[in-house]
Amino acid sequence: MNRRFWTAALGEEALYEEDLPDCCERSAKSFDSSFECPVCGAAWQAPLYVEPEECAFTERANDAQRKGAA
Repeated sequence: MNRRFWTAALGEEALYEEDLPDCCERSAKSFDSSFECPVCGAAWQAPLYVEPEECAFTERANDAQRKGAA
């Protein structure tokens, strides 16, 4: 089962599609990236993919990075 995730356009809430209010869940099935519910007016969007940053404690620095370190 592919669970789709939606975030409120104002960024206050993030829910799986099946946890959206009933009126929003019906609308979500028809959209891929964002939608505004015609019943309650809530605006939802698919979350943006963010690539994680490197961890300074687990990643090894190369020579150029070590020379620049204080």
